[in-house]
Amino acid sequence: MTAAGPRIAQSFARGMPSYDRAATAQRRIAKALFDACRRLAPEPPRRVFEAGYGSGHLTRHLAGLRPERLWLNDLVAPPLPEVRATYLPGDIARARLPQALDLVASASMIQWMTRPAEVLDRLCAAVAPGGVLALSGYAPNHFPELRALGSRAGAPSCLDGAAMAALLPPGWRPLGCGEWRIALHFPDALAVLRHLRATGVNGRAGQFRSRGALQDFMARYEAAHGGPQGVTLTYVASWLVARKQPPTSPC
Repeated sequence: MTAAGPRIAQSFARGMPSYDRAATAQRRIAKALFDACRRLAPEPPRRVFEAGYGSGHLTRHLAGLRPERLWLNDLVAPPLPEVRATYLPGDIARARLPQALDLVASASMIQWMTRPAEVLDRLCAAVAPGGVLALSGYAPNHFPELRALGSRAGAPSCLDGAAMAALLPPGWRPLGCGEWRIALHFPDALAVLRHLRATGVNGRAGQFRSRGALQDFMARYEAAHGGPQGVTLTYVASWLVARKQPPTSPC
């Protein structure tokens, strides 16, 4: 698969029943992306496409704009019963996309793409001149607590905001980009691992070879990242809002 490996897809499919309840950081990231988009590009869009809608954290904000048409794509998520939209299931790297869009948005998906530049090119090509791209992913320093302990948890294409902006094709102008940090607190390291499993984001984390290895990991995690509020797990989200420039008139 171009967009995400089968192991990752299976992990998200397994996590869908528990995802919405556990995905507090993803919900906050979706809201922050929507707010950044409205601040930097306040004109109401008529034709909107969302890639990787998941359980609808960003979708519900987009639907509140009351666009004339709303298209939703996801690899594994079922349709959202309360959202009227045209659903286009499948791999975003291969799905047939609507064209002449005013807004293409995607929250917490691009990091799972093995070829993010190609996916970004496809999304940008579907936008009409003057239209907007609003994108969030995970930065290279995402989950610093896990990285500090040598964990392979992560995604194939973690990019910061500037790196996402650098992938834009010619004719696009970044309106804003950056990072958001969201620190979640859990009672212990086992609760962190349960959170990762519930949200499906541990598809590339590997497996502990033994109970002893698991206990050693949890002891090191709690020693390094514990405090009065328990242990932390820090999401580091990257974001980008950009506009497709209208064609220039000949002199």
